[in-house]
Amino acid sequence: MIFKQLNVYLQCILFCLLFIATCYVNKYVLSVLKFTHPTIFQGWQCFVGVIFIKLNMMTGNINLLWDGNKKFFLYWLPEFMLFVISIYSGSKALANISIPAYLAVLNSCALINHISICVLHWNFKIYEAKDWIFHFVIGAAAVGVVYSDPMYEIESYFWLYVHIISFSAIVVFIEFNKDIIEASVIFFIPGSYLLGDIFEAANFKHLYLYKFYMGCLASGILGTILNLLRISLQENSEFLVYNRLLPIAHIMASFLSLLFFEFHTTAEHNIWIAAVQLVSLLGNFTKRKGNEE
Repeated sequence: MIFKQLNVYLQCILFCLLFIATCYVNKYVLSVLKFTHPTIFQGWQCFVGVIFIKLNMMTGNINLLWDGNKKFFLYWLPEFMLFVISIYSGSKALANISIPAYLAVLNSCALINHISICVLHWNFKIYEAKDWIFHFVIGAAAVGVVYSDPMYEIESYFWLYVHIISFSAIVVFIEFNKDIIEASVIFFIPGSYLLGDIFEAANFKHLYLYKFYMGCLASGILGTILNLLRISLQENSEFLVYNRLLPIAHIMASFLSLLFFEFHTTAEHNIWIAAVQLVSLLGNFTKRKGNEE
């Protein structure tokens, strides 16, 4: 893959920068420009992503994505549908929730993942007791983030809950199919068109604004590179480095968002957000390698 020639440290730095940039571009288009048709936005992103991946496949930088086998398509169909739900609900939520609150509550995915994997394996000893403590603390603090949010909207957080559930289901699916994880980059991207309302989007007031198209273009390229880099980190470090890096990226994105976006907050809300992010960081750095496999 294109990133294998970079050492892990450079990949980690690049991942954080790409994560922040992608998050901010998405927030700008969905919230600042108020483009309320997230699947069309995501569809355009994915169209750009397909072209980017195709060009890299032609140059030999990317390979082994999907062999075109119909059985392979049917095998991944459940995650395809989960992906559609995930991008739709995630975009709906991010449009109206601040980045720090969005990322903080998103950390509760780990608790759902742990419970789901243990139930499917029917073995609750897969993870150590301290791991459960960390994740339950994160889950409880995430509830505090939600109910202390001065900009709380039930609809926005409903979509965030849907996003968390669908995203967690995807993670669990990949947990049992790690050998074909690369397919997830390109296989699901056309699904973002399925829920879009093209006719309503035609009335978007910023439809002819160059910033809108630049945002969609940048988001598509950045998002695709970010996912390819994520795969490289997961493959080369067996998920350990990636799982430690993600909370760092969350903290950096949350902190720096104060410089780029305006949103109302309170001291209590900030404390809950900080608690979630720091506990998540501590929990991931105390995990042993064996717990990640």
